[in-house]
Order: sequence, then C-alpha cells, then structure tokens
Amino acid sequence: MDILKNKFFPGIVLCGLLIALAFLFQGGRGIWQPDEGYYVGTAVTMMEKQTLLIPYLGEDEIFLDKPPLIYWGIIAGVKLFGHSEFAARFFHGVCFILTAILTGLIGWELFKDKIVAMLAAFIYSTMFVPFIAANFITPDTLLALWTTMAMLFFCKSIQPDGKRPLWQMLFCLAIGFGFLAKGPAVLIPCGGILVFLAVRKQLIGYFLTRWSVVGLGLFIIVGLGWYIWFSFKIPGAFSYLLDSQLWGRLISEKYKRNPGLSGTLIYLPVLIFGSLPWSVIWIEKRSLAVKTLLPKNLLKIAGDKPQILFLLCWFFVSLVILCLASSKLGLYLLPLFPALAIAAARVWKEKTPAFDDAAIVRIKSFVRPAALSFVWVVLLIFSKLALVYYPTPNDMKALWKQLSSQLPNTDFEICTIDKRADGLLFYGVKNLEHLATKSSPYPTFSGTEHILEEIREMIKEKDVGLFLVQGDKRIKEVCGILKNAGVDFRVITLPYNRTLLTLQFDGR
Repeated sequence: MDILKNKFFPGIVLCGLLIALAFLFQGGRGIWQPDEGYYVGTAVTMMEKQTLLIPYLGEDEIFLDKPPLIYWGIIAGVKLFGHSEFAARFFHGVCFILTAILTGLIGWELFKDKIVAMLAAFIYSTMFVPFIAANFITPDTLLALWTTMAMLFFCKSIQPDGKRPLWQMLFCLAIGFGFLAKGPAVLIPCGGILVFLAVRKQLIGYFLTRWSVVGLGLFIIVGLGWYIWFSFKIPGAFSYLLDSQLWGRLISEKYKRNPGLSGTLIYLPVLIFGSLPWSVIWIEKRSLAVKTLLPKNLLKIAGDKPQILFLLCWFFVSLVILCLASSKLGLYLLPLFPALAIAAARVWKEKTPAFDDAAIVRIKSFVRPAALSFVWVVLLIFSKLALVYYPTPNDMKALWKQLSSQLPNTDFEICTIDKRADGLLFYGVKNLEHLATKSSPYPTFSGTEHILEEIREMIKEKDVGLFLVQGDKRIKEVCGILKNAGVDFRVITLPYNRTLLTLQFDGR
C-alpha cells in the first residue's frame, strides 16, 4: 500500500502503459499497403541510394507526396534496430508516447491540476483513433506530435513569467518541424491561436515584437529550408509541391478525397467513435460538459476562463478549417484529439468531486473506473495482436512470400498495374515500377507510365518483366493488351485474386 502513496507511482504506471500501447506487437505485422508501403518503400530506397534529401520510391520515381521527416524517422529506426517491421514503426511509437505526455503537460499548464494532467495523457493514449494511427506509418502521428508541442509552447508563451521570447522561439521551431512532417497542415491549429489572441485583444501585441523576426527566421530555416532547396534542385518540384500540399488539398478537387460540404460527414463518426471510450463521458454527462466547458455567459470565457477559450478555439476553429478544405480524410482530425482529451479530463474531474489528491490512496473510489480502463487497454493491445493474424491482401510480407518462389534467377523488374505494392521494396525487391492502364492516373510528381510504353521498352531491351495484376477485370484487360502487342506470357495465379504475368521474349 505504501507504493501507492509514492508521488512517482502514477507517472511510472502511465509511462509503462504508454510503452505497452506503443510497442507491443509492433513488429508482428507485415508492411501494409498503401500508406505504409509508400513511406517504408521510400525510406528503404533512400537508404540504398544514400540520400536523405531526395525521397525516391523505387529506382527512378521521386516521391513528393510528403516532406522527408517521416522517412528520416523510419531510417533512424532501421539504423537502430535493424531491418524489421518493428524498426520501421519505432519512430511512430515514440511520437505517440511524446504526444500523450505533451497533452498531459498542456493540461497542467492550463489548469495547474496534476489529476487533469495525468488523465489527459491517459485519455489521449487510449482514444481509439490516436492509438490506431500510431500503429500505422502515416505522417499524421508526426503532425500530431509537433502541433501538440507547438500548443504547449504557445501556452507557456502567454504566461506572465518574462520568458515569452524563449517559448515563442520554441513555438516557431515546433511549427517548422511540423512543416517537415506534413507541410502546411501544421498551420491549421494555428488558426485557433489567432482567434484566441484576437478575442483576448492580444493579437498585435503578441506578434509585433523584435523576436518575431527571429522566430520567423527559425521557421523558414527549419520548416521551409528543405522545400526551398528541393525546388531549386529538382525542376518542377515547386509547382508540384504548391499544388499537392496547398492548392490541391484546400481548393482543388483533383485528388478526390471527399470534396464538398458532404465530405465533412466523414468527420462525425471519426470524432464520436474515434474518441471512444471517452466520448461516453460527453453522452452521459452532457449537461455537466456544457456547464464545465460552455458557461452561460460565453463572453466571460475570454476574461475569466482563458483556458476554456483556448481549448474551444483549438478544436472548433481547426475543425471549421478542415471542413472547408477540399481534401478530407479521417486522420486529418488527429491534431485535434489532444484538445478533446484535455476537455474530457476536465469534465471527468468535475464529475467526480472525490477525485482529488487524497483519493489516490482510496482504492475503493477507483475500482470501477480502473477496472473498465484496464479492460479497454487490454482490448486495445489485443486488437494489435489480432492485426498480426488478420489476413488481408494489403499485407506486403505475405505477398512477398507468395511471389518469392515464382521469381526468376536473373535480373528482373516487377511492374504493378493500377494497384501499387510499394511495400515489396522493404522485402528485397530492387526494381519495382508502377504502371497505369488509365489515361489519367492519380497525379504524382514523376508521373505514372502507361503500360503500353513499358511494354515497348521491354520488347526493345528484351528485359525480364513481371506484371502483378489484381482483379478479374484488370487481369483480363492486361492480358488483352499483351496479346495485342504480340508478347507471350505465362500466367501464375496468386491468392486474393492476384495474377503474376511473366513476360517472355525471344532469346530469353
């Protein structure tokens, strides 16, 4: 019982929980296409080409969908732990842990309540969407880390302790690293900061200081340095980056990611089910939540409750921006979940009056919530274990096992048709190219070569080529194209309605 009175005990338990949630069974599952295949395949190719600044996906394709921070994290994990799935996902697990801790620190900074701080970190780490996102390699978990860190530094910068310039510089650095993680998306939560400062009539005074120039310089060096260098290094890179990461995401519908106001409906289930089990607090205690976070006199929030105003601006302003943007995906909401976690922690503290420092040693007060929390954590961990054994055509490790016995002994090139399999690069495929049968494939920087162009090149060079095709309609279409081109081929049937077509040329 004495150990429960130790002031470090809750923190030790929380850290152990975060480590378990982040890393247990992290290496048991193969690399899944599409997202993990893109990013891991790019990181592996960058290591092979010994370049950290130019993201290559395969031999010749420059992959500019995302800036390089995600690849650097994967490379760091592989360098530390060797070539394994655990190593590839290690950096994401670290980002998840740090984001949970930062969420708790913001809770402390806002309310000066260690119970709220601990609850906020715990709630964030056990929300369904942040947990799932941390187990798949995407830039969203990295973005959530840097936006949360920026929010912490902003909170500290508005404290009257005379250290505003230091925290402002750190805020600009965090935004800069966020830009290296996912480009302009890091600026979305900053909209909430601007509204918060405007409502409190501090907007001009906060930014018009001699330190603003230094902060802007730090942001440009860290956040924009790679973009500027790359735009000069690679012709056409600037216009593509501008389109793919700004115009194409905010205005244009060319990327076809739930455009229009109807696309905003995707966010509702993500918020409700993605914040489980803690969204139940809002349902059960609606009146208390409204009373805690939205007092009757909303105008008094700006003066009397700036902490609540900050959380409201962080969440709702960011949500409005995301809803107005053309491109919408569920994980775009991830940087908003720390605000939800802090708000849920505050409501939970308010609904449990006995939940104070002295109650730490009152075990009976915590039996039911502790038991339910334990069950939920176990379910989360076992969901990761279930994914290890879940059969899916997206598992590139399983696909590699199916392909490896069918590959020729000489040099060869695997071409995927319409449906990519970039994760094969992680498992040893050296020459992998993606082809299209459509006249207008998904827009990429290097472009996608049409299948007929590749066939002509193979006929000319008499290369050993293998076409990986999935789906009855597409298989029939590709076979027809090869027959019309006068190319002989051998058909090898694979699981999940895949077919490997081995092209055969004279002299081979």
